[in-house]
Parts: sequence; structure tokens; C-alpha cells
Amino acid sequence: MPLRDFITDADSHGSGWSLYQEGCRLGREGRHKEALDAFARALEVDPTLALAWVGRGFALGKLGQFEDEIECCDKALEIDPYCIDAWNNKAFALGRLSRFSVKVECCKKALEIDPENSTAWNNMGVAHGMMGEYAAEIRCSDRAIALRPRYLSAWVNKGYALGKLKRYDEECASYDRALKIYPYYFSALIRKSVALIHLKRYRDALLLLDKVLEVDPTNANALYRKGLSLAKLGRHDEAIGCLTHALEINPSIADAWVVLSNSYFFTGNLEASARAFDQAYYIDIHDIRAGLVKGMRLLKSGNVDEGIRSFNEVLGILAR
Repeated sequence: MPLRDFITDADSHGSGWSLYQEGCRLGREGRHKEALDAFARALEVDPTLALAWVGRGFALGKLGQFEDEIECCDKALEIDPYCIDAWNNKAFALGRLSRFSVKVECCKKALEIDPENSTAWNNMGVAHGMMGEYAAEIRCSDRAIALRPRYLSAWVNKGYALGKLKRYDEECASYDRALKIYPYYFSALIRKSVALIHLKRYRDALLLLDKVLEVDPTNANALYRKGLSLAKLGRHDEAIGCLTHALEINPSIADAWVVLSNSYFFTGNLEASARAFDQAYYIDIHDIRAGLVKGMRLLKSGNVDEGIRSFNEVLGILAR
């Protein structure tokens, strides 16, 4: 929207606009409950202020109330069907509720209004990836990157999709582009380490993971990946220490229990190996049941794509 339109809009909404701006400021500071109050007051003054509905929805989403965020975005779109922020935020909330096919349609609506909206392209790519459509995710990520070359999450999302297609060298290159923009972007560092493990470059993976753990020594995911890399190098005593630490922080990483079981086995501690394997088994059983229930619920509600994805996740657990 041109600056003159923002100025006209602000003038027309008066004190409601000031309260909206206060809500935005509070949101940027992470004070989402207070932001919610500010947006509510803005809407009491002027219920037709579409951006205040978007802001209220964003604050609700930050508090984990995604259905309410969608309702707020719909309110904004009733007032202004061309509100890009409403379409993008609604798409994000739909994704958090695993409604990925609907999220794609929402992104398409945004792109009908603004075909050069990098956020909408990135959002749509994520949705495609979550439905297993990795080639489509790469195409969307490329469009987002072409529009905004320093788009960190788009580079990481592209890398994730390339990894799912087992194009690990290209995956690493994508993460490298993200890390040139922000060298301590943990998501890129950890995911690149995973790609390097697939390429059997375990020592290179360890260098990246140590970089993460220097800053965040309690990062359970990084500790698990480090333990896995050490185990692959046959350094099982070190792997046991690393994996034990990871599982003290997050006992629900089933794969970490499996690797720990294997490392205990190779060091001759068969009793500890059996205990670790049992822990992995109990987590898997819980995840399988939860996945089946979720898949059936999604199918019954008409979300076929998401239901199939849930069943595919269960098959992945069974194949481990």
C-alpha cells in the first residue's frame, strides 16, 4: 500500500489507529497479552479497522490460539478482502493446525492480490512440503528468494525440501546461503549437520554442532545429532555421554534412545542397551497410536491430504 494510503487510513481511523500502533509495539516486544488488550481497545473505538483485527489475530496466534487467529483474519477480510497480512497470517495459522491444503488455497488468494509477495510464496512452499510435495516447495522457495534474496527461512525451507529428495549436496549449498546471511542461524546449522551425516561427513557435522553447542549447550537436538555423529565414527563412549545429556533435556527423542541403545551394545553394556531400546519402543508405541488417531480424525473431517501425511509418519516410525 502506498504511504499516502497509510496516512489517509490512519487519519480516517483516528484514535483507533493509535491504539493499533501501540498493540504492534507491544507485540514487537513480545508482550502479546498486553498487545491483545491494545488491539481490543482499538476495535472498540473502530470495529472496521481491518489491521487491528489482523493484529489481534497475530497476538492470539502467539498465545497458541490459532482457531481464534483464523476468525480474526476472517473478520479483517470481511472488511478488506485485499488485506495481504490477513491472508498470510491466516495461512500461517492454518499450517499450525495441520490444515495444509487449505493453507495453499489461502496463499493463492494472497498471490492473486500481490504475485510478488515473498511471504505468501514461502508460506505456500512450507504447506507443499508438509504434504510431501517437495518439488513444489522448492519452486515456491525459489520464487520467494528471487523476490527477497536474503530471506532466511526460504533458503532453509528449500534446503529441507532438497534433503527430502536426497539431494544432499544441494541441500548443504542452500543452508550455506542462509548461513552467509546469519552465521548462527541454528535451524540452518543443525539441518546442514543432518545433510552432512547423510553424506557420511561426520567430522564436518561435528564442527557445525559444536558451533551450536558453544552458544546453546542445552540444545537437545544438536546434542542428539552430535551423539549420532560420534557413534557413526565408532566413538561410542563419547556418544553415550552426549546422548545421555540430550535425553536428560528431552526424553522424548525416540531416535536418540535407539542410537544410545546401539552405543551401549557396542561397549558391551547389554543391560543398559536393552533399557534404552525399551524407552524407544514405548515412545514409538505412543507416537504410533497418536498418529493413527490423528489420521482418522483428519480423514473424518475431510482433510484427506493431512490424514494421509499422518499415516505416512506412522509408517516411518514402523520402518525405523
